[in-house]
Amino acid sequence: MRQKKSNIQDFKLFTALFIALNLVFCFYQTTFFWGNHDWDWIKGTDQLLALNTGMFEARYAKFILNVFLFGGHILPILNNVVAFALLALGAVLTTHYWQLKNFGDKLLVGLFITLSPYILGWLYFPINILGNFAAVALVVGGLLLFETKKSVLSYVLSLICFLLALGVYPSVMEMMIILICFRHILCQPLQFKEFIKPFVLPFLALVIFKLMLLFLSAQHLIAGDYYNLQTVSATELVKRVPDIIKLAFEQLVLPLPFMNVSFKILSLLIVLGALFSLRHIYSGLLFVAAFILTALSSWLTATPVDTAFMPRVNFYGVNFFIAGAMAVLLLEKGFRRNLGLLFAGLLILQSITADFYAEKVWAMGKTAEENMISRIVGRVENEPNFKTRVPVVAGELSLRPRYYHDFYLIKSPYLLDHSFMVRHIPSGMFNFYTAENLFDKTSVISSMSDELYHFLNTADKPYPHKSALFVDDDYVVLLLTKDGIKAIQAQLPK
Repeated sequence: MRQKKSNIQDFKLFTALFIALNLVFCFYQTTFFWGNHDWDWIKGTDQLLALNTGMFEARYAKFILNVFLFGGHILPILNNVVAFALLALGAVLTTHYWQLKNFGDKLLVGLFITLSPYILGWLYFPINILGNFAAVALVVGGLLLFETKKSVLSYVLSLICFLLALGVYPSVMEMMIILICFRHILCQPLQFKEFIKPFVLPFLALVIFKLMLLFLSAQHLIAGDYYNLQTVSATELVKRVPDIIKLAFEQLVLPLPFMNVSFKILSLLIVLGALFSLRHIYSGLLFVAAFILTALSSWLTATPVDTAFMPRVNFYGVNFFIAGAMAVLLLEKGFRRNLGLLFAGLLILQSITADFYAEKVWAMGKTAEENMISRIVGRVENEPNFKTRVPVVAGELSLRPRYYHDFYLIKSPYLLDHSFMVRHIPSGMFNFYTAENLFDKTSVISSMSDELYHFLNTADKPYPHKSALFVDDDYVVLLLTKDGIKAIQAQLPK
């Protein structure tokens, strides 16, 4: 009877979270939004997602659902609906793993996990969200399998869940450890064996994953020099500890686009409220460990700048850490619980507002950039000699900041400052609305005429100045920013 009641409650929670996701991101859904890497994948004529599409960066499981459900296509509405269902399922499983009993507590924690602005880091790329939201359910499902089913088969299935999740995005390792830490904080194991056991299989999965990377690299199946595959020595890791602790704190408190001062203050209040509610030393140590491990990806990678303050990484780390702190505070009684309810409600309201604001800014910014590129393409189409040319773009010009006014300290990747046109593959956006392909997929100058050299060497005015565009029989060169002009001039032969 109790199990049946729990199942009904979980179904109600899933339904509530799924409806909330679709309502909050209704405008995102109906406008069929996509990000700067997605143009050719969305078009789906000569480029479809395949099982090996993410293999070059060891994301071997990333597009399995895209291929088997939709044949590699990115479909409006359906793509997002399925992804949201997977994320809602992952949130429900998280509250189950943390053994939250009160439906209201489950709802608040689940709403934060699914609607916090950290989700925006993934929504910018709809080609990614099926796999990356499924990874949440895979991680929690693996932990539950390992804990509740005492058989070799369940352990194997649990290990497969972890390896699939890591093969979608390696930063899920932050989520794995944070979930276990808060499970111990919330449920307080009585014996050392119970404390250690949940970490065993995730650790084994990480070891196997690392061995798989070494094998794939030796077979030249992955790009070993890619930023998310490069790690550092043990000595360097020790040296980095102070910097990583500092980064963990900064990621929690510094305002980012769509994560304003109010959002950060409320997050900090929940974290501090949870910390001061802990009654056991080991709970405090686990809490601090989980906090530091929100920067685990930046600690391990050879280039921390590529993962620091990145919302799609923080989605698996900071996001679940704050959710765990919220769960701790909500389990208190009296005044502390009331504070938890107040802070959690305000933070979720702030998150929903930020999500709607992002949808507005993103839609206007995308429309503005499409119109800008349309005008540039129109000038190329007016050239008397019709032929496919190589597009070369100097700099990236995002127009979304023109529609955003909130204060922020960190330019977080993809939320605001990345253009919808990728500088090194501009043909995706350039060719999207043309009757025929006017632009080659390469974007490198292989031979240079005297006229082109003179244009680049003397250029000083970026777009929208009329002289920012150069067209000859071979190249279309667009100067978007002053920094871009300086960068391309630095590469000119002397």
